[in-house]
Amino acid sequence: MKKIVEVLAVVGGAIAGYFIAMPPIVWILVAVMTLDYVTGLICGLMGVSPKTENGGLSSGAAFKGLMKKVLILCVVGLAALIDHAVTQGTGMEIAAVTGATCFWFVASEGLSVLENAAAMGVPIPKVLLRALEIMRQQGNGGEEHKPPDASGGKNYSNDDQ
Repeated sequence: MKKIVEVLAVVGGAIAGYFIAMPPIVWILVAVMTLDYVTGLICGLMGVSPKTENGGLSSGAAFKGLMKKVLILCVVGLAALIDHAVTQGTGMEIAAVTGATCFWFVASEGLSVLENAAAMGVPIPKVLLRALEIMRQQGNGGEEHKPPDASGGKNYSNDDQ
């Protein structure tokens, strides 16, 4: 039993050390993603979820949302690898791609939090909605890229996720 606790402590320490070294924007992203997930669950409990047909809580929709968050973190990890590759051997550490990626996802997830809040009847200041929309557009030149659809054609849109 003592060995299991020691292994868990080592693994936990390694994970904590990794996340402590993350830039503040990544922490903000994790906080906004958590808030989005929690507000989505609350919408489901209140019966006003836009993600389900009846507006109620759905384990399928909750799992899909959680997997989306995991993939967002994977994309941020890819951006961090790109930053590392670009600056390798230069003696500099920059997080330009990681920062831009995180800002875009913070804005996207922030809009989702506001959508959830609005579904629950919370009035949302238009200036906040506009600020998040501008932030999201600046993150990628105003266009969100989605992969090609099943027919092989390009599918570019600015639809909410």
